[in-house]
Amino acid sequence: MAPLALLAASVVSAGEESPPLTAEELETLVSGKTAECRKEKDQSQCVTFFSDEGRVVQVLADPEDRKDGRWFLDDADRLCILWDGRIKPLCFVVDRQSDGTYRMVKNGRHLSSMTALFDGNRDGL
Repeated sequence: MAPLALLAASVVSAGEESPPLTAEELETLVSGKTAECRKEKDQSQCVTFFSDEGRVVQVLADPEDRKDGRWFLDDADRLCILWDGRIKPLCFVVDRQSDGTYRMVKNGRHLSSMTALFDGNRDGL
């Protein structure tokens, strides 16, 4: 199945629970892409670039703060980020919402959302 078809298959109607994306869908979604993101606890905005080589860079909008690290997909179909200087990665189940955003869920808690995705390193991170 083509990558776009895989992503389209994960779109659900409002009111239905969306299934988590598979590792293949996650790789298609983020690899080589820039994501606009929102942290749910305080609604702060961020931009994250996921390189094809597994590097990740995130810049928070306010206060401006940059984090670098590595991203990978684990054997449980989760998107994992290991920030530089940390020992344990943050791993998220990701699902697509009916509004086209993607929820990032850790231990049953919706922590972040990817609100838009763009090809390449849009912001030169």
